[in-house]
This record gives sequence, structure tokens and C-alpha cells, in this order.
Amino acid sequence: MEFQRAIGPWGLLFAGIGSVIGSGWLFGPLYAAQISGPAAIISWLIGGLLMILIALTFAELGTTFPVAGGLIQFAQKSHGPLMSFMIGWMVWISSVAVAPVETMGLLQYAANYIPGLVLSTKGSHVLTYFGMFIAALIMLLMCVLNFYGARFFSRSNNFITAIKLIVPILTIIILIGWNFQIKNFDYPGSGFAPYGWHGIFAALPLGGVIYSFLGSNTILQLAGETKDPHRNIPLALIGSMVFCTVLYTLLQIAFIGSIQPHSIAEGWGKLHYLGDSGPFSGIMMAMGLTWFVMVIYADAIISPFGTAYIYTASTARISYGLSEIGFLPESLKKLTKHGVPIRGILLNYFVGLLLFFPFPGWQKLVGFVISCIIVSYIIGPISLMVLRRKEPDIIRPFHLPMAKIIAFVAFYICNLLIFWTGWQTVYKMMIALAIGFVFYAYHCFKEKNNVWSEQLKSSWWLIPYLILLSVISYLGTFGGGTNLIPFGLDFAVVGALTVLIFYLA
Repeated sequence: MEFQRAIGPWGLLFAGIGSVIGSGWLFGPLYAAQISGPAAIISWLIGGLLMILIALTFAELGTTFPVAGGLIQFAQKSHGPLMSFMIGWMVWISSVAVAPVETMGLLQYAANYIPGLVLSTKGSHVLTYFGMFIAALIMLLMCVLNFYGARFFSRSNNFITAIKLIVPILTIIILIGWNFQIKNFDYPGSGFAPYGWHGIFAALPLGGVIYSFLGSNTILQLAGETKDPHRNIPLALIGSMVFCTVLYTLLQIAFIGSIQPHSIAEGWGKLHYLGDSGPFSGIMMAMGLTWFVMVIYADAIISPFGTAYIYTASTARISYGLSEIGFLPESLKKLTKHGVPIRGILLNYFVGLLLFFPFPGWQKLVGFVISCIIVSYIIGPISLMVLRRKEPDIIRPFHLPMAKIIAFVAFYICNLLIFWTGWQTVYKMMIALAIGFVFYAYHCFKEKNNVWSEQLKSSWWLIPYLILLSVISYLGTFGGGTNLIPFGLDFAVVGALTVLIFYLA
């Protein structure tokens, strides 16, 4: 059996938009405003631009090699087994965790109406055993829906994504048209950017900006089931990023203008108001728009479900890709008559269930996802340049202009994004990578022809890269760093690391 190319351009575009717009829009504008004030608008524009530049490198790779499990296959073709395993390992772990994360978010909102799903402990909300049982049923429903293949997935996801888009768009219209406070954008004593450029960049990882943009790589995982991938993949990648950048920026503008001035009297860093645990619903309640509060709560269930549904589909393609190159059992490559890797879906389902026990709360598990997924994006710019050299004669339907410059800038952006997540996140990512290296060492030991060890020569640069990146993060000013590398100088230090590793890789 082979994958069915049944997903059209709109289906692929909606898959990208639907995977990006999850629970992030419900919380990101508040956290970003607390970190950077009204200048959070710039944070969203910068975040969108950075992600578009990275997406450009994947646009060429995705159209040249439109295969399932794209990120893993790109790494395999350019650098061999070690690199593909490490990228696949990080993408798989983080992607498997998304469905549980979004299911937790769904149940946390549903707990307003169904008692017993969550309980509050040590200042955070965690699932009860009853909540875990309901979460298991919801995730099983996602698996069942995905069983019917790419065509059913595309059509049903189009419907879910359409619903997900209506609510944030209506939120923008209502807030901008209802008692909009222009003076909030230059509030006396704080101004437009009360925390300067450091706050603007800090909001990218810490305010949920970059997290809100993560998800477009699902387009690459579904490339093997896409009609006319040469045209549809770049359109879906770039189109979803541009659309979401505009949407998130307008949401931030609407949020800042709808805040009552007394809520920021003590500064944007201490922004608070009644009901701010659900930022937009709290504002709507203060305005007396109770009917729309119910709409937002409904969307807080639909949006996470839609995102988790998409990731249930795309993550199965990641495990398929890992099986394709020999890192997971070959039995995971078996497809149903609908062209669905059902065994991969079931494997991811049970692994996702296991994550509820060490990470029973949304906050804990979402931090784990961010720390793992951000490193996987480095494969785009690096593989692009290597495959340009290794396979110069292959047909490239989308030929990226100024590829070397854009790839270098994209790699620099990846390193900055990892650095901006802060030491507290980077060291967790390194632990996950170390576990992956143990698995790789096991493969090296098991292979009698020593092919895995032979391939180390093309990926040895990973070791100094990860060590130097960790040291720079530890010495930086973000997320628990020691502040020995001051803000401003850190751009040059990360740039020097980028030059060195880009050349070696």
C-alpha cells in the first residue's frame, strides 16, 4: 500500500493554519503584553517574519522531496542516520506530546462545566484520574477519525479550522469596535516599549509568540499525501505563516486597546484584571458581553481539539518516516486500505497516554514540547545547502533565490530562537537529546556492519554545536542565564556560533 495523494491546496493550507491556531491565541496576547507592553505588536510581527524565513528553506525541500515524514527524510538525505535520528527523535517526542497538551487545555476549560476533571495543586491545574480517563477517550476519538484516511482528514479538518478562525476574527472586530483605548499604546510613565528591545525579543519565547507559530511543519509531514505538492506545499507553508502573522498581530492590537487603564496603573509587568486566567473571556465579561464569553469557552474546546486532531495525523507520518529509515520497527510502515499508518497512530496514542503521569498539568507538558521542537528546525537551512551540493541536477520545482544567504539567516534565526528560550528550557532540551544519543549508541552497537558509526563523520559537528549553544545560553540574559553575556553582545556571540557551525555542517 502507498499513501493516497488526496489532500488538495485548500486542505493543506487549512491543515497548516489549523495546526498553528490552537490554544496560543487565547493566552499569548496577555503574556506578551506583560513582558513587552504595547511593543508586543512588534514581537508578533518579528516572530512571523522569522518563521516565514525558516519556512522558505522547507518550501524548496518539501517540493523537491515530497515524502511522508519530511523533516526526518531531509536529514537522512543530507547527513545520514545520526542526524536523521536526532531530528526525528526530537520531532517525534515533541509531536507525540502535542495531542496530550491540547487535550489538557481542552479539559481545563471544560472543567468549568464538568467538575472532577482537574484539581488545583501548588498553584497549577492537573488532571484527576477521571480527567485522564476522559482525556484517553478524546485522544482515542482522534485516532478513530484519522483511521478513515487523508481525504476524510482533509475535509473534516477544513470544517474544524473554519470554526476555529471565526471566533478570533469576531473577537478582533468586537474589541476594536467596543470602547477601544488608543491611549493604552503610549500609556503615561511606560510608553510604547517600556522594556525596550530585550522585552520585545524575550516575548518571542516567554510570551508564547513562537509557541503560537509552531505547527506549520505538519504540512511537511503530510507532503506524501498531497495533490500537486510542487505547487501546494510552498503555498501552504508561506500562506499559513502570513495569515497567522496578520491574525495574531490584530489580536494583540485588539487586546491592548481593550484593557482598562487602571489595569496597567502599576506597569505592564503587573497587568492584571478580574478573570485574566482566560484573558479574552475576562475582558468580554467586564464589557458585559456574556453571550460571547460562552462562544470563547466553546472555541477553547474546539481549537485545542482541532490542533490535537491534526497532530494525531502528522505524528503518525513521523513514526512512519522513522520506520522508513530503520529507527523504529518496520511493521509501523504498514498502511490500511485507506492509506493510513494505523500502527503508528496507535503507538503514538499509547506513548501520549504515558506522558500524563510525569506531566499531569498543561503548564509542565507544554514547556517540554517547546524545549524539544525548536531544535528540529535547524535541519531546514542546513539540509537545503547540503542537498544543493550533493544533488545539483535534481528537479527543484520551487527554487529558492539567494539560497545561501536565506539559509544562513534562517539558521541564525533558529539559534537565536533556541537562545531566547533561555537556559531553563535549553538544558531540558539537552537532556532529551542526551537520551536520544543513548538510543543511537544502541543502534551503533547492534549494527554488525558498523554503518551507523561510519556515518558519524557527517554529523560530528552536532557535538560542539550543542555544547557551545548550551554554554552561550547559560551565560546569557534569558530564562535563568547568569547574565555574563550582556544583551546586545549576545547577538554577535550567537552570530559567531552560526558562522562556525554553518560552515562545518
